[in-house]
Amino acid sequence: MLFKSVRHGSYEPAEDTFLLTDAVRRYCGKNVLEIGVGSGFVTAELSKRSLFVAGTDISRRALRDAKERLKSFKCSNVELICCDGASPFREGCFDLIVFNPPYLPSKKIVDIAVDGGKEGIEVMVKFIVHSLRSISNSGKMVFVSSIISSYDKAIEMLKERGFRVRKIGSRKMFFEDIFVMEASKAR
Repeated sequence: MLFKSVRHGSYEPAEDTFLLTDAVRRYCGKNVLEIGVGSGFVTAELSKRSLFVAGTDISRRALRDAKERLKSFKCSNVELICCDGASPFREGCFDLIVFNPPYLPSKKIVDIAVDGGKEGIEVMVKFIVHSLRSISNSGKMVFVSSIISSYDKAIEMLKERGFRVRKIGSRKMFFEDIFVMEASKAR
């Protein structure tokens, strides 16, 4: 992740955003959720390929930025909600859940746009736990991680819960490798 400025409380699109956007172009869905919409860049791409997209973020400023971007792209099938993760949604209602969680290891979370917790996966694990309840039986999760976090622990957690996990995209940076993972229920 390049350290992009956070404009008015939302994470500006950077290399990880573009990598995730490229990855989600392979998917379409009836009901899609993006956790942590940030600027709305990925949300706009999801809206082109989905019947309905819900986007959540805990930052009201991020949601305002996303709403602006989505309006400029004429995305009318998106509903933005200020909440934590996927907390307000019923069980099994999404066939695709996407997130680019903060993944930089940090002693404590000061900047919610980039700080991922002590091992860099604490926020990711929280998003995964929320997704486990909200994903349909045939659904998929698509998310970003980095080699500088303890991502293998999150992958193991998914496998223990019956998910098949595979890398679907990556980008080598001068100080880290970032990648996109897909998790689907093993059959």
